[in-house]
Amino acid sequence: MNRTQKGILMATLTPVLWGLMSIPIRTLAPYGIGGQDLAFFRCLAAGLGLLIENMILNRQALRIDFRGLLLCLCYGAFCYATSFTAYALAVKRIPVAVAMVLMFLCPVWVSLLNLLIFRERLRPVNCISIVICLTGAVLVSNLISVRGERLDLLGIICALVNSLGCGLQLIIPRYFEKDYSKDAFMMYGFLGSALILAFITHFETVAGAAAADPGVVISNILFLSVILTFVANTVFVKAANYIDSTLVSIISALEVVVGSMVGLFLYHETMSPSQAFGAVIIVIGALLPNLTLLIGRKNHENFDTSG
Repeated sequence: MNRTQKGILMATLTPVLWGLMSIPIRTLAPYGIGGQDLAFFRCLAAGLGLLIENMILNRQALRIDFRGLLLCLCYGAFCYATSFTAYALAVKRIPVAVAMVLMFLCPVWVSLLNLLIFRERLRPVNCISIVICLTGAVLVSNLISVRGERLDLLGIICALVNSLGCGLQLIIPRYFEKDYSKDAFMMYGFLGSALILAFITHFETVAGAAAADPGVVISNILFLSVILTFVANTVFVKAANYIDSTLVSIISALEVVVGSMVGLFLYHETMSPSQAFGAVIIVIGALLPNLTLLIGRKNHENFDTSG
């Protein structure tokens, strides 16, 4: 297996794992285990995993001053603790496919935040992408429906909060990259968010559920925390070491496909024609800037080769 094949395999594995995340969340919901409880275990597993990894491979990431710790704590509080909790609430309250699509609005947030924070001018293709994605979001969220029941508003808000948190995961480390490494932000962010969530986590509920049905509860918590969070996120980051990061982001669209299939086949959820159309154009809109960038690079490489 060459480097390109390995990178594509890694980049494909991550969105497939992310698309399965609704399964343990919904499985554990009847046991009374809430979104903040699951977010705690996800943050703790990822934080400890990164701590062990950095102790072995990158000890420099462990060195950080008090200001950096505070920044990482704030970073983790929203980008991980709040975002993960919002994710769990979203997939409980609205169809999985709808939640996945709305969470895929992350590229829109990144473009807007780059404009506001770094004063980066939006390329025409980015402006078109934002308009397409927002139009799709209106259709998917059923906001213009005049008949029938609309989707749960809190579920929609939670899905949007999660997509914003994903965008800030990229923006905040970039803003402070001259002072602190991305590895430090991720590790201390996860550990800090786990510390915050520990104060609101219902450990007695989790312990009672684990005692009543240990096989189901423990296996699903470990699957969600270790495999779908720590392993999936680590593989996603490392995939960019083998293939272009633009291609990695394009392949990540598979999360929407896998999540939609889970909702359709496992939970028998359906989408109206307008919602399905909205889902398609959100994916197209989110991928448009990356596709044009990748095509542009390929054309440039071909031109250089022929020249």
